[in-house]
Amino acid sequence: MKKALLFIAAVFTAMTFTACSNDDENQVIVPITPVAADGFSWQENGAGALKTAATASFSTQYKTLIAKDASNATVFEINLDGTAAATYAVDANNAITYAGVNPYFTATSGSVIVTANAGGKISGTFSAAGNAAGITAISGTFKNITVVP
Repeated sequence: MKKALLFIAAVFTAMTFTACSNDDENQVIVPITPVAADGFSWQENGAGALKTAATASFSTQYKTLIAKDASNATVFEINLDGTAAATYAVDANNAITYAGVNPYFTATSGSVIVTANAGGKISGTFSAAGNAAGITAISGTFKNITVVP
């Protein structure tokens, strides 16, 4: 009996010293990038609350993305010279207008990046510089916006 207790004590002691190691300082931490939700959202001047449109749609006939607020008033109008997945620079053919402020914010530079336009949905990002009502920059996303003829 004494040998059995001595054996159990020896096993327990051995497990205490070899059971675990502290590898926490060698762990790789992978940052999690938030995935944009479906819909149209934007941020003013790179700070503050993320704002979201109530509805949005993209017209292939006019190559225009329209985002509206809850009262059905147009908040954003993005006009492009194409409908394909590509980068569109703000210029004479591509425009970003934010009608949610008075006077309207009309982009003087920036880009719209359409990442996908397939299956009746369009997605991408936009960023623009300009100056109206204290806003000098706007950026945002549009994801799985319904495409209409």
